[in-house]
Amino acid sequence: MGRKTSAVDITITDNTINALLARPVQANISPGSHRCSFNQNEDQFITLETPIDVPSLPVHHPIDSYEPPEGYRSIIGTLAQELLVQRPDLIAHTTWAFNPVSIHTPVFYRIDKLDGRSWLYLLRLDLTCRPLEATILEEGTNTKTHHYRTNRLYLECDYFPLAQPERYTEGTSHFLALDQSIPGTWKGESGEGYMVHGIWMDSDINKFFSKLILPAGKRNHPFYPVTCKQYCIAVNAIGQKDPGVLKRVEECIKPNLDRILQDLQYAPFSEKMPLFQELKASIPQDGGKPWENLAITAYLNERDQKEYSIEF
Repeated sequence: MGRKTSAVDITITDNTINALLARPVQANISPGSHRCSFNQNEDQFITLETPIDVPSLPVHHPIDSYEPPEGYRSIIGTLAQELLVQRPDLIAHTTWAFNPVSIHTPVFYRIDKLDGRSWLYLLRLDLTCRPLEATILEEGTNTKTHHYRTNRLYLECDYFPLAQPERYTEGTSHFLALDQSIPGTWKGESGEGYMVHGIWMDSDINKFFSKLILPAGKRNHPFYPVTCKQYCIAVNAIGQKDPGVLKRVEECIKPNLDRILQDLQYAPFSEKMPLFQELKASIPQDGGKPWENLAITAYLNERDQKEYSIEF
């Protein structure tokens, strides 16, 4: 997300890459736009029809350096061009922003206007090599990553609400401000001594939000269409052509957010929670329409690892 969890750093971009992304595409909806997958670690990915090459990248980059590594812009441009052909629904009409904190996770964004508000579409690609799922074309070293080929692209793409004003500047840096309506998700800690670990309620929030919107009885794990990310109410943008779903979700959740967080502070999520049942009864019948055909299929891949196919 950049240097701040409350904002998206858009300081550095590239006009050549952005001009490429702005070109008209043949279709806004690709054949795979209503389909994604999750691996056994519940990381989201899409399967490309044609494998892509991911060149070597530096292992380390100074987080205070706004100058992309040598050749980095060309790599991003080539990747963007390939995705415009295979998955234009994900990347068309976005803007690239350099993220010095994680050069292996390029960021593309778009600001959509709806009903007088600004909404952020944010696509983050994970270029980390997973050797068992890729063909290594050139071995990496201590200073550079593998050059590899794969037809699996790991990513996150979400709609976020933007704050007002949506942009601000600090020195020479420029940011997009997120509307963080969720004040905190910390519950406490458990264990003793060196075994102390923190407990958050993010997972329970994701379950509450998603089950509230999804049609009753709909099986969805590990796909959660409505989540808590960066202290915002967010919607998974796979298959969504605009932020209208997030707008409707916010209207249902925001007025009751304090009650939801208070209940989850003391108990794990359950569909039998009185508050959940009360709110579920008030959700419009078409609230979960985008996912009314949601289907989850679990299977074993060629390495006998469990994965999930998501279609809706």
